[in-house]
Amino acid sequence: MGARPAPPGAIIKMWKPEKNSLHVDSRTSPTPHGRHHDDPAAVTSNVRKAGPIRTSTEAEDPDNRTRPTVDHPKTRNDHTPLLNMEAKIDKDGTPDTRLHRKPQKKLPTLHSSSHHPPSVKEHTIANMHETADNVSSNSTNKHHSERMADEPPLNNGYTNRAPDRIKDRRKNKRPTPPRRSRDREALDTVTTPKAPLPSDRRTPKIKEAAKSLQIPARVATTPGKKLRDTLTSSRPLDKKKCPNNDCRTCTALNNSGNCRDRNLVYEVKCGYPECRQNGIGLYNGETYRPIGDRFTEHFRSANNPTAKSYKDMPFAKHYATHHQDSHPNLELKVLQHTSTTVDRKIKEARFILKNKPDLNNRDEQTEPRKHPV
Repeated sequence: MGARPAPPGAIIKMWKPEKNSLHVDSRTSPTPHGRHHDDPAAVTSNVRKAGPIRTSTEAEDPDNRTRPTVDHPKTRNDHTPLLNMEAKIDKDGTPDTRLHRKPQKKLPTLHSSSHHPPSVKEHTIANMHETADNVSSNSTNKHHSERMADEPPLNNGYTNRAPDRIKDRRKNKRPTPPRRSRDREALDTVTTPKAPLPSDRRTPKIKEAAKSLQIPARVATTPGKKLRDTLTSSRPLDKKKCPNNDCRTCTALNNSGNCRDRNLVYEVKCGYPECRQNGIGLYNGETYRPIGDRFTEHFRSANNPTAKSYKDMPFAKHYATHHQDSHPNLELKVLQHTSTTVDRKIKEARFILKNKPDLNNRDEQTEPRKHPV
């Protein structure tokens, strides 16, 4: 799910729906059911039994955002995807597993022209091949998994030499002997506090002080953020692209921005000629969310101005008064990108004072007073 707090949050979020749906009726409860971090999984004997489990799990979510999927083999010879591998059970009961990758637009690897050191790129490719070996149950599946592991590097500017060199190095690699701790007392520690590295001279003194005071802790220092981390890009050739083929927001922006831009001040105006001549149908606003989400709200209110949830919005009032039964014609412009909430509120008030939009209620000019500077 992207962030470190996400797996615990997902476990807490899914516990109640699972408890009230999977563990209630023994007739529909799946025999194997478990979770790998934030990915719950359940196995049933056929697709018919999986349907009620998915329906009951969705019904227990108060936000109506849980969408379980049912993966099943179309024939007996097909595999079923499970996390980063796909599996099936042979007739003799032997599990047959191999590497699986979800379909996505970007292949997860570092580009050959990125600013990372060559060792980082080699380790990334080596880890992909190691994963392919670990999830493969036999030599045939291992060959299939290795071909899948070769695709991302070849599609990111690497030649065939890089994967072949890494494969040969992995084959000739000697097994690493288990490391033995120099200080046996370190094994009795109960915690490992981490702190930014102060200096090469102070770090040993901190460790010696903790040892002399017999504190049951092992001090570990972590490097701070370096200039290299700020300037390094894993995919320097990638540009912001709209995920939709026919995006309403990008069309309204007229190639002057991207629908995924956020934390900005924007301007929306009615595109009908009579509104342009009379200087009406203008609105200035701010948003921290992606501009595409905010523009969609304006478009929906203009498209359905009589709805109860939209009737108080600016473009609902405008289209109910001037363009009844007309399709929304809105133009969007990004006025300025901002950095903080206070900065965004202040710049919005300044643009409203400058442009004098008729659809704003002027409450935005007093909004910055609520935020401490």
